[in-house]
Amino acid sequence: MTTEVTERPFALAYRPHPGDDAWSPDWVPAPMIPGGSSFDGWEGIPESEFVYYRFQVDVDLVIAGLDFGTRINPVMDFALAWQYLPGLLDDQVSIDTSMSVQGLTYRVERDGDGVIVSSNFHPRRTSREFTPHLARLSRADFEALVDEIVQGAFGLLYQARPELRGNRYLIGLRERIGL
Repeated sequence: MTTEVTERPFALAYRPHPGDDAWSPDWVPAPMIPGGSSFDGWEGIPESEFVYYRFQVDVDLVIAGLDFGTRINPVMDFALAWQYLPGLLDDQVSIDTSMSVQGLTYRVERDGDGVIVSSNFHPRRTSREFTPHLARLSRADFEALVDEIVQGAFGLLYQARPELRGNRYLIGLRERIGL
């Protein structure tokens, strides 16, 4: 009996960005913006800190052999931009999703029984003539990619900072998105 092993058509890796002190073992939770809303420790870090300022990563994302990675973006911002896409594809043919802190937009489009992924920035723009990467995935592979993006973001946060398992925003977010 032989077992066929198929390689996944995507690869994802999050790398904590060295310029973000929130990854430092001695970081004490504090608002990013001086004089901003205060909060109480790990449990009270609010959505704005996760989505706009803290826990920045470099994302290595390859889809169908094409680079769709990004640099210096909050990991939760990246994950949340993707998490709702599979459900919306049931009702919409094309969806754009953007990062909150940079001008990067990904587009996903239904294509028969598959999904095409592109962006406004890949390959890196170098001239006025721009032909975006177009990566095609089966619907099942696209859903697996999105699951990995979202689960990987939470996993990275909890591995690096176990204290975040008690964060009220993250607990509520997991409940809202069904994790």
